[in-house]
Amino acid sequence: MKKKNMVIIGVVALILVVAVGYAIFSDTLTINGSATAQGDFSLSYSCEIDESSANKESAKCKVDGSNIEMKSSFLKPNEAVLFHVTVTNDGSIPAVLKEVTSPNNKGMDFKTEGDASYVDTDYSLAAYYGVTEEGEETGKTGDSEVSNANITLQPGEEIDITVVHGWVDSDMLGLESQPQLPVEGKPLTYNLTFKFQQAQN
Repeated sequence: MKKKNMVIIGVVALILVVAVGYAIFSDTLTINGSATAQGDFSLSYSCEIDESSANKESAKCKVDGSNIEMKSSFLKPNEAVLFHVTVTNDGSIPAVLKEVTSPNNKGMDFKTEGDASYVDTDYSLAAYYGVTEEGEETGKTGDSEVSNANITLQPGEEIDITVVHGWVDSDMLGLESQPQLPVEGKPLTYNLTFKFQQAQN
């Protein structure tokens, strides 16, 4: 009888060991899954100076990541320099333009254009930009209008941003007299920074 009890205890112990072992073994088979978005998020930027620009030899356009810096100088009022900035979606997933900021927009804005432009009233120098989507007839101007548009670039698509620098006439700014530039001309520097993000489904 005692021997039989020992056998039963041994069988129970064996079952417990097997059960615990199976629990441990099955625990090691637990899979904690995670999903990773597949695709390549990649944008490229380029900047060119329009051939029709006044004094274009003095104009500069520098691309640094998503920041575009444009410089120009003028010899007389009503001259203008045109810059063409192109942003291309080189990746495999859609990208949404959430914000464009103009870090040096600290002058007086044109009354009719809001934050679309920058004006240096001391020298009557102005910068203005507009964004046009592919196939669009009308563009969007200014930081807020562009940010609110949520422009989406599909893979392979691009948008064009036209930036105008100009020595504007005093009448446009409502000034009593036309400010005078130094003989060598005062350069106008204007920056645009673009912030894109992956499109959300």
